[in-house]
Amino acid sequence: MSCDLDTPQTYNSLVFFDLETTGLPAYHCPKITELSFCAVERHQFLNGQPKAMPRVTNRLNLCIYPSRLVDPEATNKTKLDNYNLEHQSRFDEDVFNLIYSFLNRLKKPICLIAHNGYNFDFPILRSEIAKLGKELPGGIFCADSLIIFRKLQNNPSTIAIMDFACPTVMTNFADPLPVSNNVNPFQLINEKTPEKRKVNEQYGNRNGEPKCRKRLPFRLEDVYERVYGEKPPMSHEAEADVIALLLAAIATPVEFLNAIDSESIPLVSIKKCW
Repeated sequence: MSCDLDTPQTYNSLVFFDLETTGLPAYHCPKITELSFCAVERHQFLNGQPKAMPRVTNRLNLCIYPSRLVDPEATNKTKLDNYNLEHQSRFDEDVFNLIYSFLNRLKKPICLIAHNGYNFDFPILRSEIAKLGKELPGGIFCADSLIIFRKLQNNPSTIAIMDFACPTVMTNFADPLPVSNNVNPFQLINEKTPEKRKVNEQYGNRNGEPKCRKRLPFRLEDVYERVYGEKPPMSHEAEADVIALLLAAIATPVEFLNAIDSESIPLVSIKKCW
């Protein structure tokens, strides 16, 4: 199936996406145990309110029998195992058809959004679909919200004050960024940080040694907490994580959408993981 690889200037449908798996790619080729999609039209997202789900959404939630052993660590986090998934469908053609139909009915162009999606969710989804010899409908792009949130919380005026001897600085640190004329929830949370925990923007410590900036965690629950001042009610359930992601994004809808429009890539450009 052909697909237009030119990234559109704007997206009409945002699809927040998450999946749970049998484990991490570092140990084996992970298989999907649960997936969730929540689609929101652009104008619904732009007119949304912080910590409130848009009234009009389209959702698809599926549990999947993975056809391999679920790692105990994954079970501890997701509460899914081979026993309670025993009677669920495998990731077969019926599951693919459900996903295809769900996405195909949305107004295009479409952007899938997942947290750490470039390294985890998108490669695994593409692998499961490719195993069936199938492809998703054309006009689907994707964006990694981990990268987007880092961008939103990054302050260009201080990015130059980095010690390049500390490689984690370039990939793990970001500062609050004022958002238009509104209160930025990311900045508000960071302004409450005790002074002794704030990062000194001067080079060196009291011994005159180069000083790395403090890492700012970007797990989904950490981003959500910086936005709303509390952890999300639930984690490591696909639908719950999708809702937490959407609510974190909708706190600054214009800025988030602008970043999505500029940072997204075609889904077909994501390399499969197995």
